[in-house]
Amino acid sequence: RKLAERGRNNTLWAPWALDLADALADDDPERARTLSAQAVQHAARFGTDTAIGEALRRASALAEGGRALSMLESAVGHLRRSPSRYEYAAALVDHGRRGGQGGRAADRLREGLGLAEECGADGVAKKAREELAAVGL
Repeated sequence: RKLAERGRNNTLWAPWALDLADALADDDPERARTLSAQAVQHAARFGTDTAIGEALRRASALAEGGRALSMLESAVGHLRRSPSRYEYAAALVDHGRRGGQGGRAADRLREGLGLAEECGADGVAKKAREELAAVGL
């Protein structure tokens, strides 16, 4: 609250709302969704593609159905323009994992895997490989 009162909207510098939303997801999903929505709003006010993309990607994990996929699509778009290659790779892999078994989902997984390997994001690369293997690719 104090950060918001001061106009401090940088969710990269103070990602507490997204971290708390993740921690509350199982016990209080409504509060978790509220916190993640606020984080997305703060990121939008801050205005960088990295902040917006990361907030959308992380908030999508708490969203339901088609809303999650839409948020991930938007996150990919923002992070494509961002200097954060790690976040871009994570968004591509998350989008591919949530996007079903179609060709576009596989393309996102492959692109995310390549980028994750380039930037040393071993955990993201592992997720991409596991998902590709699960769909027989």
